[in-house]
Amino acid sequence: MGFLMYSWILFPLLTAGEVPRPCVLPFIYRQKSYSSCTGDASENKKLWCATTVNYDKSPQWKYCALKEYGGNTGGQPCVFPFTYKGRTFYSCTNEDAQIGRFWCATTGSYDKDKKWSYCADTRLHANQFGPCVFPFIYKGKSYSSCTTAGASTGKLWCSLTSNYDINPRWTYCDSSEPRPCHFPFIFKGKSYSACTKEGAGDGQLWCATTANYDGNSKWKACALQEYEGSSNGQPCVFPFIYKNRTFYTCTNEASADGRFWCATTGNYDKDKKWSYCADIREQQQQPDDDYCDSSNEDTR
Repeated sequence: MGFLMYSWILFPLLTAGEVPRPCVLPFIYRQKSYSSCTGDASENKKLWCATTVNYDKSPQWKYCALKEYGGNTGGQPCVFPFTYKGRTFYSCTNEDAQIGRFWCATTGSYDKDKKWSYCADTRLHANQFGPCVFPFIYKGKSYSSCTTAGASTGKLWCSLTSNYDINPRWTYCDSSEPRPCHFPFIFKGKSYSACTKEGAGDGQLWCATTANYDGNSKWKACALQEYEGSSNGQPCVFPFIYKNRTFYTCTNEASADGRFWCATTGNYDKDKKWSYCADIREQQQQPDDDYCDSSNEDTR
């Protein structure tokens, strides 16, 4: 979800002489290809990477940074997703960085807040950086949001190219702070009680995860389908039994981060199968009033 407050000049960038070169991924070491930092041949297994494509031919390298550093926030942690130039990033990027060093926003919108850090090198993986591209093609079908299609784990993902079938680069749509939508929420002084496309440069439905997006830029892309859980994103089954009560909608009861979930069979107490709910579902708990036994231990 991208907001229409672009800043085409990214930030004051350090020159090549002031900071070491970034990791080059993938790189070749002893004729083997590495897509991320490695401890191979390193004393005490300290992680390192090559700063050239082929270490065997040009032995240049550096130790990998284990946490964010620098930027205009003094190394505050990355926030994912974040928007830059109206596009959604779930991974670090080196776009507009003079020497190719990877960076991230430290709020949900660089376009709005202009806050950033250099990324920990351990966040980086070859072919898994850049913005989601919407829409994208996967197995001949067009997708305009993150999807679980083809993911055996039920995790949401997006393509980093317009056609995954031709150029299979992708990343998981993982939030650094998994939270549910907060309804209602304020965006540009207006109240929203459902997911919206307002202000979205890439056309995604989104929601704030706090009461006031204007105040803290916290948001998420709205999931359009069930995802993850012990059933790997299988669809909700309603009604379902949980702690001997009947639920006709999703619930966030016993959810550590407040996200809403549902059973994927008629009886959670018996089968223990569940998924996180699509954000576009009505997210209110409606238990049967006839029986409630809070003494049952939750094992979800």
